[in-house]
Amino acid sequence: MHIKIIINRVLTSIGDIGGMNRRALCLSLALSGAFLVTSVHAEEEKKKGGGKGYTQFPMISVFTQANATHHGTLSVDMGLYTDDPKLQAQIKAYMPRLQDAYLSRLQTYANGLDARSLADPDYVSLQLQQATDRVLGHGGVKILLGSILLN
Repeated sequence: MHIKIIINRVLTSIGDIGGMNRRALCLSLALSGAFLVTSVHAEEEKKKGGGKGYTQFPMISVFTQANATHHGTLSVDMGLYTDDPKLQAQIKAYMPRLQDAYLSRLQTYANGLDARSLADPDYVSLQLQQATDRVLGHGGVKILLGSILLN
């Protein structure tokens, strides 16, 4: 509503400048208002998936032994959750070490899987939780599994 009033005032002050130019001016003013609204909303803090205490990890994939000539893949999508801001900062600082620990644990687990195996989410989460506690040096961080894919 306010944009329409502003456009009408601008057009009235300019006078009659022709039908086509007037339409182009209206369109450009309307679009500039839309960009202004978009830029204001872009400055607001966006809520990330999982909440403020959630840290998403990239999908972790390791190889499995399907048979003598082929291999399979075990992929885990996961993240860490904590309410403590100090632990959140520590998670971000230790992310490469955490990913390395997760890869080690998952590869060890995947070496025992074959083409007929089913993934055990309880065991996977236990292994990832133990690796997290070992790398960070204490508890207080929870493992949240998004998905486990075994191909």
